[in-house]
Amino acid sequence: MGTGPVTLLVITFFGVLNAQTATYYSTEAPLLLATPDNITVSAGTRLSLVCVAWGNPAPNITWTPDATAVPYQNVYTTSTTLNGLTYVVSILEVCYTEPQFSGTYSCTATNGVAAASLGGNSASFQVQVLSQPSCSSVYTVASNLQYVYINQEPSCILCTLPGGVPTWYTWTINNSSAIGQAGAYILFNGSTLLIQDPLVLLTGATNVLQVQCYDQTQLISYQAYVALSEPPVVVAGPQDIITSSNLKLSAACVAWGKPPPTIAWSSSNANLTSFNTYTTTVSVGQYSYVVSILEICPTSFTSSDTYMCTASSSSGGASLGLTSSSFVFQVPNTPPSVQVVENTNLQVLCSLVGNSSVVITSVYWTDPLGSVVSNNSALQVLGIQRNRSGVYTCTIQTTSSNSISSTTVTVLYPPSVFTIGEQTVYISQGFPVTLSYSFVGLPIPNVTWSGPSGQQIQPNSQFTVRTSSNFTQLTVNSLNRSDTGNYTCIASNYLGLSSLSTAVYVQVPPNPPTNLIVTDRAASTISLSWSNGFNGNSPLVNVSISYESPNYIGVEGTMYLILPEVYSATLSGLHPNANYSIHVALVNAAGFTSTFTTVLTSTLSLRLMAPNITALYANNSVQLLLTWTVVADATMAPPDSWIVEYTPSGGSPTNVTVPGSLRIFTLTGLSRGTIVQCQISWAPSVPLNLITTVLNLTSIVVSWAPPLDNGGRIILHYYQIQYRVVGGSNFTLVTQIYDLQYTIMDLAYDTIYELQIAAFNGILFSTTTTPVQQKTGNVFTLSNLHPNANYSIRITLMNAVGLTSAPVTIASSTLSLPLIAPIISALNAISSTQLALRWMITADVTMAPADSWVVEYTPSGGSPTNVTVPGSLRIFTLTGLSRGTMYSVRLAGVNVAGLGPFSSDVVNTTTIDAPSAPLNLITTVLNLTSIVVSWAPPLDNGGRAIAYYQIQYRVVGGSNFTLVTQIYDLQYTIMDLAYDTIYELQVAAFNGVFFSTLTPSVQQKIQPAGIMPPDPPSNIMVTNQNATSISLSWNTGFDGNSPLVNVSISYWSPNYPNDGTQYVLLPLVYSATLSNLHPNANYSIRITMVNALGVSSTLVTIASSTLSLPLAAPIISALYAVSSTQLVVRWMITADVTMAPADSWVVEYTPSGGSPTNVTVPGSLRIFTLTGLSRGTLYSVRLAGVNVAGLGPFSSYVVNTTTIDAPSVPEIQSALPVNSTSINVSWSPPVDNGGRSIQYYVIQIRVLGGGGSFTSVGQVLALQYVITAGVQDSTTYEVQVIASNGGPISMPSLIRVTTPPIGPPFPLNVMPQVYGLTDTTAVVTWVSPGGYIDNYTLQYKPSDQTWNGAITYTAGPAATIFTITGLIPNTSYDIQVRTNNKNSSSAFATQSFITLAPPIVNVVGPVSAVSVGTAVTLICVVQSGYNSTVSWSRADGASLPPEANAKENLLLFPSVQAQSSGIYVCTFAGSTGPISEAFSLNVSDATSLQTSSQLPLPSVTPPSTSIPLQLVIAVSVGAVVLLLCLVLMCSICVVVLCVRLKKSPYKMKNPLYDTTSPLDALPLSLEPTGSTIIEAPLVERNENAVSDF
Repeated sequence: MGTGPVTLLVITFFGVLNAQTATYYSTEAPLLLATPDNITVSAGTRLSLVCVAWGNPAPNITWTPDATAVPYQNVYTTSTTLNGLTYVVSILEVCYTEPQFSGTYSCTATNGVAAASLGGNSASFQVQVLSQPSCSSVYTVASNLQYVYINQEPSCILCTLPGGVPTWYTWTINNSSAIGQAGAYILFNGSTLLIQDPLVLLTGATNVLQVQCYDQTQLISYQAYVALSEPPVVVAGPQDIITSSNLKLSAACVAWGKPPPTIAWSSSNANLTSFNTYTTTVSVGQYSYVVSILEICPTSFTSSDTYMCTASSSSGGASLGLTSSSFVFQVPNTPPSVQVVENTNLQVLCSLVGNSSVVITSVYWTDPLGSVVSNNSALQVLGIQRNRSGVYTCTIQTTSSNSISSTTVTVLYPPSVFTIGEQTVYISQGFPVTLSYSFVGLPIPNVTWSGPSGQQIQPNSQFTVRTSSNFTQLTVNSLNRSDTGNYTCIASNYLGLSSLSTAVYVQVPPNPPTNLIVTDRAASTISLSWSNGFNGNSPLVNVSISYESPNYIGVEGTMYLILPEVYSATLSGLHPNANYSIHVALVNAAGFTSTFTTVLTSTLSLRLMAPNITALYANNSVQLLLTWTVVADATMAPPDSWIVEYTPSGGSPTNVTVPGSLRIFTLTGLSRGTIVQCQISWAPSVPLNLITTVLNLTSIVVSWAPPLDNGGRIILHYYQIQYRVVGGSNFTLVTQIYDLQYTIMDLAYDTIYELQIAAFNGILFSTTTTPVQQKTGNVFTLSNLHPNANYSIRITLMNAVGLTSAPVTIASSTLSLPLIAPIISALNAISSTQLALRWMITADVTMAPADSWVVEYTPSGGSPTNVTVPGSLRIFTLTGLSRGTMYSVRLAGVNVAGLGPFSSDVVNTTTIDAPSAPLNLITTVLNLTSIVVSWAPPLDNGGRAIAYYQIQYRVVGGSNFTLVTQIYDLQYTIMDLAYDTIYELQVAAFNGVFFSTLTPSVQQKIQPAGIMPPDPPSNIMVTNQNATSISLSWNTGFDGNSPLVNVSISYWSPNYPNDGTQYVLLPLVYSATLSNLHPNANYSIRITMVNALGVSSTLVTIASSTLSLPLAAPIISALYAVSSTQLVVRWMITADVTMAPADSWVVEYTPSGGSPTNVTVPGSLRIFTLTGLSRGTLYSVRLAGVNVAGLGPFSSYVVNTTTIDAPSVPEIQSALPVNSTSINVSWSPPVDNGGRSIQYYVIQIRVLGGGGSFTSVGQVLALQYVITAGVQDSTTYEVQVIASNGGPISMPSLIRVTTPPIGPPFPLNVMPQVYGLTDTTAVVTWVSPGGYIDNYTLQYKPSDQTWNGAITYTAGPAATIFTITGLIPNTSYDIQVRTNNKNSSSAFATQSFITLAPPIVNVVGPVSAVSVGTAVTLICVVQSGYNSTVSWSRADGASLPPEANAKENLLLFPSVQAQSSGIYVCTFAGSTGPISEAFSLNVSDATSLQTSSQLPLPSVTPPSTSIPLQLVIAVSVGAVVLLLCLVLMCSICVVVLCVRLKKSPYKMKNPLYDTTSPLDALPLSLEPTGSTIIEAPLVERNENAVSDF
């Protein structure tokens, strides 16, 4: 066989090891191509040794030692021939190694050809089998970049890579092979690394061991850091603290240890389950600090405790110990709330639990206003009041902070009720009344109402009760008279109760008066009395009395008594002898009594006038014929009889009674020739004032007054008394009593008698008086005793047998006699207003001493005055008396017996003073020689009436006055004077003692001859009048040949008889105004002209009157609504004589916001109904009176509101079913809104024939409503609409409507859509097809399954979206949706979708160290169709270096620096959580990749592709042959497969770049030293390969 190139491809389970080219020959000696290295294994493991040889012919491989020395061994040999060369692979497998199997092992290849120089045919190597190690502790590496903390003892590290049981592990320690380094660590049992002496390896500068386990089958690895464990230490813990309640407290505990410790919190008493704990680990270099935070929220007294944080850790199953730190946490303890009763003491203590190191500087309490109320831990408020309720705060001050705790103090107190409004309410019958009260109390009181009966009120149609927490309101609807009474609001809690009442008087017209009687009658008056009945629960406004007489038809009278408390009246100005019907009615604010009380009576007749005797002539010697006439009118009753009295000359009169119808009578039996005097008499009137008095047990004193009319006789002859026992038949008569008093004796004691008296005038008896009843005494009186004496009185009873055995004796005494009349010894005037009185008394033992004296003094012609003075006095001065007045003085003593008899009168007169000067001295020339002097009396008469006046006069300039004295009038004419002379005159007054001063002198000149008194004025006219003035004008006539001196005007009024005034005017004045007159009064006015001679000879007087004042403003007593368009107004007036009666009333009413309207009503009215008003409108009403003076002032406004009516019916326009379960109702508004705009409409519905009531389903202001509530299909409904204007509601309008049946549901008309797909979720949406839908049915299943196993959901009728979760990634699903209702279900609408595959994240970057300054790009690739938005970070949490630029899925380093080294993490936010992939970037400088002092960072990239030379390349001549050797290692053998390829049939797929490249392009390098791990690309099948394995 010729030579040629041979390519040897060695493939193991690591991948392609290497490829070399060699030369082969036709016959060759055996050559060992691969032999084992020296190896150390642990006892009990499987040992596999492989030798590969080739040669021609095929060699035979033998092993030493053989099976006799090393049992449990098997040798497996296989061969393959490629291009004439035979390759033999021999595997020695020791299934179970033991320490004695250690030694030199060899494999030898022989084929009968001598060995050549190209290689040897035998190889030896050492196998060391270690005893089974003893692991004190086993530590597991279960994740990449894990720290493993081991104890100071032999420790095993178990690597548990994912993917199941590995076929083979390799280890590196600090990036060096872990095999063959016995004594420190050793690999055994595949996945376990034994560190025999941790203390040696993990001390010194390098105290962290970096290990990596690598699964050469799955090509995955974990890195771990191994360090010695250290016990935990708490390096920081919280301090003692005092804080407030209701805060959040965070206490931090920091611990260190290897491994990082676990921190647990505990407390002595508090329950920590309600608190949150948060733990985090902070790495500082190779040290990790664990921070645990205990969050106490909210803080409260119950959380006060001693808290402890404990750090513990363990390594290798053994505890490394624990350490702890504790602190005291305190919150001031106050109760959260306290209830205390008012007026008791509040005591609250603020305390702390536990002993703390915190220094407390002060403790104090503040009240709700912030004022300090206690400077220690005890809060005490004595007699607390309700206004001190609130939050009280305890503050504990420490050196570093303040802590507070609050207590809400609620002061409880019994209820109190307060009225809102009047406590007495008057209201008309038929109206509602609302009573409102506010109340307070804690606990909040329970409020009840009671009515007039005292029973609790239960809300019903008549009573409406509304109550809130502090307000209650009772409305009583449609009041009637029986609802009158007290309505009481009662508020109660357990502390007490309070009540307050409102008296409600339901006003109705009063009852008619009762007991109407005539108490007296006269010819022109009738006196009445009556009793007022029920006043209608309204104070009486007045009493109305009206009367009429049938004798005077058309003439009626009415009297209004304004004061309602009057119970009697006298009607005056009546017609005598007339019958009257008198009606009495009571009036209150509600109106008149329903009926009048009427009494029929009559006035008394006037006595007949004296008849006129028209003739008296003798018929014969013994007869005289008498005729007479009578003048009488309707005021006199007809005569009943005539008394004819005839008296003979010198004889006594004789009376004869003749019938009242006669007008002629013959006197018979007369003496002949005798002059007879005749007169006619009649019966006297009844005696007056009959009085009876009991004198003793058997006597009655009767007294009376004489009758008013003696019956035409001069004197009465006598009286007679008749008396009898009440109920008896016969009277006893006592006659011829000539006094006005009589004592009837010998009567029966203790008996009631009835007595009458009549008067006799010698001709006729009067009628008897009205009977008077009197009862005689029933007490025995001992008489003739000594006054003022003590007595022992013994009483003995006696019967037929004898006296009582033991008489009864009592002690008593007679009363003192009154003092006898004292004797006045002196009465002296000591001034004009004082009299001094002295007196003496004579008393004996029968009289008790005087207690006081009654002094009575009476001015002459006046009434007596009494003064009481002490009984010890005997002298007394009367003061304040009138001057110059005679007083009669007497006195009487008062002792225990009473007032004694008065003394005799003693008289004296007070002194008088000089009178003041007379007034208004006027002189008038009467004629040529006479002057008339007039004056007015002085203002002060000096205490005595003026006795007279005196005048002195003289010629002006003369020396002596002429005196005229004792003038008793106020005018005097001085005559015989010289004419044409001026005289000076003065007047003085004399009161009998003193003269007054003289008046100022007045001069008067006597005019020359030819003058006469002037004519009276003419054309006197009243030019103007008002209420207080009258204006006059006049013309003067002839002045009497003497210039007028003045005009004198005097006037007086019959309405005011005491008033009179005179004006004196200048003579040339022709008009005057009299002012300050009385309004509405008649006046007589006299105007007199005066010249030098005197006054007008004729006095002219005219009559006029002042105008009336306008009426005063009336008082409106009531204004109430009687309907929606009517208000009744009642009023009263207060008028006097200055105001004329009302002619009319002007009633003004103004609607709210409107203009006023006036109505004129008759002046006689006091009540008027306003009609035609607007409904539900507030009106202001006032009125004013109109009399002859015009319109008077208006009253104050009174307001009230007319009621509103119910609106008319809103007409339903249509009621149509919208669908099977809704009805659209529309209506038109009411034609009449009832006086107020419609507030809302109420829509009601009920099933026709269902028998139930209507149900309100809506309340709207619109004119349309869609009813949906409770509407069912295939049902006939009655629908009604009611309008409300806020008051009465309208009558309902009614319509019937039938809903159609529900049809099948509509199917979906648009297929359901799927969006928002992830690997496990999908969102399904659909569009409602309309129609009646109860719900939707949604089903989904994997597309490869039937619908029988589908998952079903039900969605509500409004749903249009549904999210499906828990789906399988990358799976096809079918989904279907249908509609359902009570009728049926629609067909399904179906859609399909495929879930996404799970996301895969890869980071692509340089696989080896890069130099400083190199541009580097890291690419983060997210696969499976997801949005590739990612984020970049560093594994250690540090910020990205400044030279790094993260741009979407690229991390760009334009120029890497040394500090750029590190682990970079790309994170994708997946649907089930973030997915991260890390990449280690190594940056080297010019000298070294890494200094020894640095802790190497773990790598996450596969190992380098560089391997040491493991294979010798053979070259064969003439052909290029590729030898591919694949070494497959399994549980029983290692198979080497060699395949000769002309060209590589495989492409390499790089999982990081996701690209393919030919095998030829894979970079290979030969390195003499380095890691035993190579990076193996995944192998992808090339369909053009020549052959397969």
